[in-house]
Amino acid sequence: MKESVSAWYLYHSGFTVRIRNYLLIFDYYSDEPEGAVRSLSTGVINPDEIKDLQVLVFSSHKHPDHFNPVILDWKQTVPGIRYILSSDISKRFHEDHIIIKPNQTITTPDDISITTLKSTDAGVAFLVELFGVTIYHAGDLNWWHWEEEDKAWNNNMAARYKNELEKLKGKTIDIAFLTCDPRQGASAFWGLEYFMEKIGAKAAFPMHFEEDYSLMATLEKLKNDKSYLSPVRTVSHRGEAFVLTL
Repeated sequence: MKESVSAWYLYHSGFTVRIRNYLLIFDYYSDEPEGAVRSLSTGVINPDEIKDLQVLVFSSHKHPDHFNPVILDWKQTVPGIRYILSSDISKRFHEDHIIIKPNQTITTPDDISITTLKSTDAGVAFLVELFGVTIYHAGDLNWWHWEEEDKAWNNNMAARYKNELEKLKGKTIDIAFLTCDPRQGASAFWGLEYFMEKIGAKAAFPMHFEEDYSLMATLEKLKNDKSYLSPVRTVSHRGEAFVLTL
């Protein structure tokens, strides 16, 4: 049976995925609307808009561009909302939430499987499985390569990234959210390319670029040359919606 899934780009590494009556929100960051309307269509969560859904909120690590404490205010409006927070996030935010460490698997009472990988920066990456759909959100697990670092540092980073992805070998990934940081220059797509070549996904999205949409033109050129990148979608604006049949 095919599953209809909707996804919205929020901002930076923030994405929302809806499957049936479940809404998964990943790495919510910017809570400032570009216009007067707060909604998924503008990339800003309006708790009133999601209060009738089963909502799970994921934060991959403590960096402020991945974890905004405003998400915890939503529980005042959204009944039964659940938070899955990386263990490196300050304990003052833990309360009664699900706190998860790298290389851990948990299953919720409603049979949602959540597995983590260890980030090459901070916190975790998420692998979430529900209704037969598998979603991967990289957080800051990426092939970080910086020209100002020495060769040994960059080689170690490459090895760590590749070793983590070995844990996904054999997995069928339906949706992947993958880091592409424009500050990396020529190496901005190394992590995404390696993931798509070695692991793959039915649909994939770049993230971690804030407002630098110029990366999308480069990505389209790469797609023309490398067929394994064909499932990668480009993103044009906050609140952009994608409908996927998986």
